[in-house]
Amino acid sequence: MPAKKHDRESIIETLRNLAKRLGKDSLSRRDVATVIQPSSVARYFGSVGNALEAAGLQRGSSTAHFKDRPPSLTDSELFQSILDVEHQLGREPPMNEYSAAGRYSVKPFRMRFGKWSDALVHYRKWKAESGASSDGLATLPDSTPDTKPDNSSRRIAPLFQTNNTPAQLYGEPIDFRGLRHAPINEQGVVYLFGMVSRELGFYIEAVQQGFPDCEGKYLHHARKNLWAKARIEFEFRAVSFREHGHDANQCDFIVCWVNDWPDCPIRVIELSKEILRLPAR
Repeated sequence: MPAKKHDRESIIETLRNLAKRLGKDSLSRRDVATVIQPSSVARYFGSVGNALEAAGLQRGSSTAHFKDRPPSLTDSELFQSILDVEHQLGREPPMNEYSAAGRYSVKPFRMRFGKWSDALVHYRKWKAESGASSDGLATLPDSTPDTKPDNSSRRIAPLFQTNNTPAQLYGEPIDFRGLRHAPINEQGVVYLFGMVSRELGFYIEAVQQGFPDCEGKYLHHARKNLWAKARIEFEFRAVSFREHGHDANQCDFIVCWVNDWPDCPIRVIELSKEILRLPAR
């Protein structure tokens, strides 16, 4: 195996070069393993198949799962098993508590997502998208055996039945590099982007109050190391750019937490998805 430490761009380039050398438009897991450690692929893409798609290649029939990953075990099944333990504890389980009470071993989580903290980031996204956490745990069926003590199936009740406005509100837990909760406003987006901007291929030169919010350079061509000017506007929701009346001709990127503008005329960086591709520590 090559000793080179890979990142997203180098993995994509390596896969494309390998496919070109082999004369294929699809690569098997065995093909990929000859040039890149599966753990490196999992760290940035979650699976070999996802990496192939990012490189513009087709998924091979043998890339859906890494070695020793049970073929019949879906992401939803893994995440449901975490949710079952969360029902028992009343909170997200750390790895040692899941290992003690969970339906599966932690090995499939490690093979698929890397660190346990990264698996939890994907788990939270699954809960949000599936509606499993929309009203708290109280709306979900109890999967705890009847022999458990009553407090083992404790539920978290929603706290919004009040006329009082909380002094402080927080986004969903993400535990990303010391940022415990997701952004809930534009300031949170600015802070998070500052944490990951270099890894996303940006050099920042100025942050200002006027439009656009930020100016810098972005990596336009990785192989040739060519950079281009980047005019960046921060928004919590991408569509706010249009609602604020900004000129799309004067901006190159919208950096947001939620991309709710599918036909946006300029490039959108949706941080809620980008951080899933980055190590959480």
